[in-house]
Amino acid sequence: MTRIVIAGGGGFGLELYGYLCQDLASGRLTGHTVAGVLDDGEDCELLRKTAGATYLGPIRDYRPHADDRIAIAVGSVAGRRKIAAMLREHGARLFTYTHGSCWISPTASLAEGTLVCPNSIVNAGAVIEENVVVNVFCSVGHGAHIGANSVLSPYCSLSGDSRLGEGGFMGTRATLFPKVSMGAGCVVDAHSAVKQSVSDDTTVSTRGQYLVLPHRQRPAP
Repeated sequence: MTRIVIAGGGGFGLELYGYLCQDLASGRLTGHTVAGVLDDGEDCELLRKTAGATYLGPIRDYRPHADDRIAIAVGSVAGRRKIAAMLREHGARLFTYTHGSCWISPTASLAEGTLVCPNSIVNAGAVIEENVVVNVFCSVGHGAHIGANSVLSPYCSLSGDSRLGEGGFMGTRATLFPKVSMGAGCVVDAHSAVKQSVSDDTTVSTRGQYLVLPHRQRPAP
C-alpha cells in the first residue's frame, strides 16, 4: 500500500487533499491511502477544515517509510525547491499525480513530483521536469517544456514548443506564445502574455496600471 503524505497544510494542501480523496473514493487510486499531513503546526488550514485528516508533524522532523510518497502542496517556487531538497536528504520519494479529469498525452513526460490538477491538459511530446505544479484548467502545448520546481497558476497556457525554465512562476491566466523560451527563475504576471523569449530572472507583465478609485462623495441628505 502506497502512503501519500501531503507536505504543506495551507490552501493548496486543502485543495489537493480533496482531489486525492475524490480519486480514492472513485477507485482510481487503488493501492493508495492518504497517510496524513506534514506542516509546522496542527493549526494549518487543511487540518482546521478537514475532519479526520491526520497530523504527522513538521516537515523538518519527518522520516519516510519505505512505502511513502510525498506530495508537496506548496504554491511558491522557493518553498517547493526547499522542501524537496529537505525531504530528499532523508531519502523521501515524491508523489507524481494527475487528477482523473486531466488528459495526458501518452507521448508526454512527467517527472517525479509533478502534480497536475483537475481539468488540465498535457499535450504530445511535452516535458515536465520534477516537482512541478500544473494547477487547474492549464494547457501545456505540444513539445512544451517546463523546468523543475516551477508553478503554473490556474488557467495558464504554454503554447506549442514554448519553454519555461527552472523555477518559473506563471500567474493566473498567463500565456507563453508558441516557441517562446523563458530562462530560469522567471515570473509571468497574472493575465500577461509572453510574446518573445527572455533570459534568466526576468519578470514579464502586460497589465496596465491598477487603480482603486473612490466614488464621488454623496450629497448630504
